[in-house]
Amino acid sequence: MANSLSSQTKISDSRSGLIFRISDFIDRKIHLVMVAPAVLILGGLIIYPFLFNLNLSVHNASIFNIRSGDFEFVGLKNYIDTFKDPFVQKSLLRTFYFSATTVILQLVLGMIAALAFHTDFRGKSILMPLALAPMMITPVAVGLFWRMLLNSKWGLINYLLSLINIPPQSWLADQRLAFFAIIIVQVWWGVSFVFLILLGGLSALPKEPYESAMIDGATSLQTFRYITLPLLKPVIMVVATIRIIDALREFDIIYTLTGGGPGDSTRVFTLELFQIAFERGNYGMAAAQAIILLCIILILTFGLVRALSQTGNLT
Repeated sequence: MANSLSSQTKISDSRSGLIFRISDFIDRKIHLVMVAPAVLILGGLIIYPFLFNLNLSVHNASIFNIRSGDFEFVGLKNYIDTFKDPFVQKSLLRTFYFSATTVILQLVLGMIAALAFHTDFRGKSILMPLALAPMMITPVAVGLFWRMLLNSKWGLINYLLSLINIPPQSWLADQRLAFFAIIIVQVWWGVSFVFLILLGGLSALPKEPYESAMIDGATSLQTFRYITLPLLKPVIMVVATIRIIDALREFDIIYTLTGGGPGDSTRVFTLELFQIAFERGNYGMAAAQAIILLCIILILTFGLVRALSQTGNLT
């Protein structure tokens, strides 16, 4: 009887010790336990599609064999053919030009707007929602909205130009004007986001440097150049990184606005990828192009984040 009680006591102590160790482990690793479900879900939603796409990019997958899954392994052929394709080369150049132009314009206009709204003026509470309105509209709606505005026959833009004796322009039918139009629309849509982030950054800047500059008699331009820009550099680089990523993968606005035309004048890399995948049915090459676009974005993002970390404001 005594032996039985002793063994039961040992089992109970063992269970209690095990429960204590598990509880102690959870207490020490509670942050990992809490984020584990989200990590698992994101891993399934990101890692598996990426690996599937990577596997597809090294096989000859097309509309003819996608159902059977009987793909011929071709190695790096899809990547090599992508870089050899003159249409892809042109689309890459258009993408880089489109991204650089739109991001620079958004940063400049966003900074001007942020500086203006950082001061108090009459009607500020009314103009603020209007300034933020573009970022609340979905890209597809933006494209359709501006497609009506830029219509060569009854669009509002040509009507306003006619009031100052400028003849109507074929905004979406002329190759040069069409590319200019997608830049303007992209800037219009994205500048409100840049403005909002920069305005928040300006509001968080310390007041002491500005008070010292005022005492020293610094002009507004000198204050902006030597105080505002250096202090705001981390915020500018963060918002520039976000906008560069968005510009490189822009699809919705351009597709609904021009569809890549006229001809191929506005066919950026994402539209080229779309055409190869869903119009030509070459899924292997399209997957390779998606991997290439991902690598370009990662390289640029890594460079910007590294530059930001060297400023001592990101660890």
